[in-house]
Amino acid sequence: MKNIRLKRFIANGGVVAYPTESCFGLGCNPQNFRGIKKLNLLKKRPTNKNFILIAAELKQIKNIIQKLNKKQIENLYTKWPGPHTWLIKANRTCPSWLKKNNKVAIRIPNLNICQDFLSSIDMAVTSTSANKTKQHPIKNYREACRYYKHSVRIIKGRIGRNKKPSQIQDFDTKVIIRK
Repeated sequence: MKNIRLKRFIANGGVVAYPTESCFGLGCNPQNFRGIKKLNLLKKRPTNKNFILIAAELKQIKNIIQKLNKKQIENLYTKWPGPHTWLIKANRTCPSWLKKNNKVAIRIPNLNICQDFLSSIDMAVTSTSANKTKQHPIKNYREACRYYKHSVRIIKGRIGRNKKPSQIQDFDTKVIIRK
């Protein structure tokens, strides 16, 4: 079911907290710089740090990454959906704050609540842990509410069972950046 209100909130620069496979995440519209700034302020996060983008399906990020052929798409889906982040070449229209070395970090999660959230807004969002920089990850809804009160919208649900953040791998070179 589509959630037009939530999509509009995020599209206009709102920040949302949501359950992921390992902890609560914070996200915003990756193409709205006002949302990116708000997210960085909430987290006390350095502005030069890049984001991972999460999407329910590849079509939600087509306007950010370079066009992929069928074989490349099949290769992506050998690890998706799941806790695996690919670094993929950005296209020319990709905002500078989303890319590093002309690559964007993309993941399609396998947690149902996260998939449902992304499908309901029919767009990709940034994904970073909801904790402030250098603090412990937020592991449940109640903790997220206590931490952020009225400063973000919070998606109710439970996190997955993964103990570690997603693995990050360069799609072209296959080099693993984070295990």
